Amino acid sequence: TPALFKKFIDNELFPNIGITKEKSIALTTATRWLNVLGYSFQQYRRGIYYDGHERDDVLQYRKEFLEKMFEHEKYMSKYEGESMDRIHPNLPEGEKERILVVHDECIFYSNDGKRGLWTKDGEMPLRKKGNGRSIMVSEFLTEVDGRLRLQQTDIEKHPHVPEAARCYLKPGVNQDGYWTAEHLLEQIEYKAIPIFETLYPDCVAVFAFDNSSNHAAFSKDALVANRMNLNPGGKQPVMRNTYFGPNNQLQSMVFPTTHNDEKLRGKPKGIKQILMEREKWPPGGLVLDCNKCKEKCQDSSRTSCCARRVISLEPDFLAQKGAIEELIENAGHKCIFFPKFHCELNFIERYWGAAKRYSRENCNYSWEGLQRVVPESLDSVTLITIRKFSRKCWRYMDLYRKGIDGKLVEYAVKKYKSHRRIPEGVLEELNKLK
Repeated sequence: TPALFKKFIDNELFPNIGITKEKSIALTTATRWLNVLGYSFQQYRRGIYYDGHERDDVLQYRKEFLEKMFEHEKYMSKYEGESMDRIHPNLPEGEKERILVVHDECIFYSNDGKRGLWTKDGEMPLRKKGNGRSIMVSEFLTEVDGRLRLQQTDIEKHPHVPEAARCYLKPGVNQDGYWTAEHLLEQIEYKAIPIFETLYPDCVAVFAFDNSSNHAAFSKDALVANRMNLNPGGKQPVMRNTYFGPNNQLQSMVFPTTHNDEKLRGKPKGIKQILMEREKWPPGGLVLDCNKCKEKCQDSSRTSCCARRVISLEPDFLAQKGAIEELIENAGHKCIFFPKFHCELNFIERYWGAAKRYSRENCNYSWEGLQRVVPESLDSVTLITIRKFSRKCWRYMDLYRKGIDGKLVEYAVKKYKSHRRIPEGVLEELNKLK
């Protein structure tokens, strides 16, 4: 703010450069100097989240993500024209069409009304304090039909399949609790996948999720080094059998029920025993965690500093996938995660924005009103609108893939609204502006 900038000039800048003044600069002067430096006062508006957006590891993952997405796109339908007509892909022999299915969660609040309103001069109606009670929605969208749900004819033909993949939850300690990875796994297994396979029996789903820790959670029996103790027993979980070595030798992660020591029968082996069986336990032994690993120092050259580090770098542990990815791939579908800080690539984010606009315009600041308006707001977004949201996300991906980023991406996406891909001639102009 100009006040803080003025304080910085008086207390730090002037003394450091040897300027002594009895009087301070005026607040208007500080404001003018901020303008000269390229700052201006703006109302907060949501857009691309740049904090971390251009981080090196995020950019590397984005590059890998885009390569996978454009490989999937070869087998996907496209939607073009003002009415967003579907254009089916030319599939190679033996290949199935792939359909992008995006997911996200959103919370609606009972006191979340319109930001601005018309009132008589000098009059302002009182609003309830706080956000009020809330409803969380977990939704799946496709470019084909919008919301992942059965039509009436499908419901009659398949009475045992859920009608819609959407889930509601009333968050709070005294309500339904909070949304967890287990909730999402149940939604995918018992709603999303059965509905998708009913609607599109000859297609493969490409499920896309945000890159959050909740979505990356592992199964209870997954091979996760951080869950293991150095020695047998204790509170470490019972993990699944695995294979190691060039000959894919089977290895159990628990002691057999016929083990000589009765106390160890059926107990988890621990890291030391697992590494001994793989002939990777050194004669001098290893500590469970070294100081650098405890401090989470990123150093790829450290491969044998501690027991947890050694086992975490074993091929079977490195290949361990999250519970969501395992569930989807075991069902014969594909799974992918959006890059962190890249909400502009997930078209369901714009769906939430449109639904929130409807809910705010129809908010009556009551719990009963919220329960009524949330389903209405979600169903108010048309299929054509959802397809246009998706087309905009594909434009972002096309630009990122071709090396355009930052504010130039925002400019190009807004200017060429009717394009799924940005024309090559335009890309040349954008590259000149970089």
